[in-house]
Amino acid sequence: MAQAAGTVGLAVLITVVAVLAPALSAARVAPLEALRSASTTGAKQGVGRLRAITGVLLVLAAAAVAVVVWRGLPQTPDDEVDAQSLLLGIVASGGLAFVALIALGPVLVRPVLALAGWPLRRLGPVGRLAVGGVGGSARRAAAVSVVVALGVTLLTGVLVGGDSIRILAERETIAAAPADFELKGNTGTTLKDGVADRAKQSTELTRVTPYRWAGGITIGDFRDAGATDLSMSALPRLAGLDTASGDVTDLAPGKAIIAGYLADIAGVTTGGQITLKREGKEVRLTVAAVLGGQTPLHTEALLDPSDLTKLGVPAAPTGVLADAAGSGEEGRTAGLQALRAAASAQPDISVEVLADQRDEINSALATLMVIALALIGLTVLIAVVGVGATTALSVVERVRESGLLRAVGMSRGGLQAMLTTESALYGVIGALLGLALGVPYAWLAISALANDAPLTFPVWQLVVVFLVLVALTALAGVMPARRAARVSPVTALGTD
Repeated sequence: MAQAAGTVGLAVLITVVAVLAPALSAARVAPLEALRSASTTGAKQGVGRLRAITGVLLVLAAAAVAVVVWRGLPQTPDDEVDAQSLLLGIVASGGLAFVALIALGPVLVRPVLALAGWPLRRLGPVGRLAVGGVGGSARRAAAVSVVVALGVTLLTGVLVGGDSIRILAERETIAAAPADFELKGNTGTTLKDGVADRAKQSTELTRVTPYRWAGGITIGDFRDAGATDLSMSALPRLAGLDTASGDVTDLAPGKAIIAGYLADIAGVTTGGQITLKREGKEVRLTVAAVLGGQTPLHTEALLDPSDLTKLGVPAAPTGVLADAAGSGEEGRTAGLQALRAAASAQPDISVEVLADQRDEINSALATLMVIALALIGLTVLIAVVGVGATTALSVVERVRESGLLRAVGMSRGGLQAMLTTESALYGVIGALLGLALGVPYAWLAISALANDAPLTFPVWQLVVVFLVLVALTALAGVMPARRAARVSPVTALGTD
């Protein structure tokens, strides 16, 4: 009950604060100015000195908090940082930046409108009039565009962050589950002769790849490391591993591919030397490549088979990876049965369906993305409704202007197109401002949560969001534009 009352109280407080500035502004209007037409008083440009100073101070504060967060980001996976504090700092910086956008909106609208309106001006009088109509009331354009920008900022953050997390999850999944199935026993168990050969002979399986896995290896100061000799060219998914430096195809006798965190601990880079020790045996190798995360099968090093043998690892494989030859659930079921049949002579080994792990991760990420986008979509819908209301108000205030345009020869379709284009421009301005805010803050949030995650820019997803938003804001202005076009020039010119 207390939480509900607090929510209602906070909503009332936010509403009062939201209307406080317009109320104070209305109270300062002189009587003579109030007698002028709404179109005249609504065309004020720029911001006052106090508002400009406040906006600049907010920008500096947002930048300062962002710099503090950036300096506190983890540099390696082993760095211990307070991710919650970093995220709170990002939210605080983003909040300050958004309030600064509200304060400086009328000033920022002009350069953004100049950029967005450049192609429209070359489409003829309708485009030039639409750009002039939006620019003629910069404060109103800023007020509605800022709401659109908030929705776009949140959408951009979800899309950029979701894409980065998806790629990171794919990379980690590739290393942990590079095939559909894995056949192995307990640590130290080797496969009997014929198990791998029977799996290779099955028509229900493809890319059957035996491998050896060994633990208890000391690499520099890193104890109990794991290593494998899995062939990088045997499984196509391994081509998607995150390579920080070097080339994984350079793996050869005397060379090794190592995990990124192992390279940081050992203080080596590509071309450097590392020493591996196991059960009294030692081998010194050159680093051929450094991965962003682990090497395949939860190991720290990927070696050539000859080097793994030098460490005293038995020649018999410890496991087999394989893909289903068929597609869909039927192909996966048939492949699982075939691999179990191949391992039936050795009861101490089992088959694990790695493909199910990939499916679960992908399904969970997709569900989270849909939920987040659906919730944030409500903000966008509110912004679109605001665009429609602003366009409707603009139509009411500019009845005489519409009548004059009709009187000098503009058709109903031309007037409707002009007003609809103005409505779409609100979406364009808001989308550009939202992208400018959303992308850097999304990258900061991703770096705070997972420093090894890629900072991606999903171009096509953002383009789709941009186009859909512009289309929605244009549609929001269709009805007001149609009402304006139906008014006769004589009636419009006679309106006060």
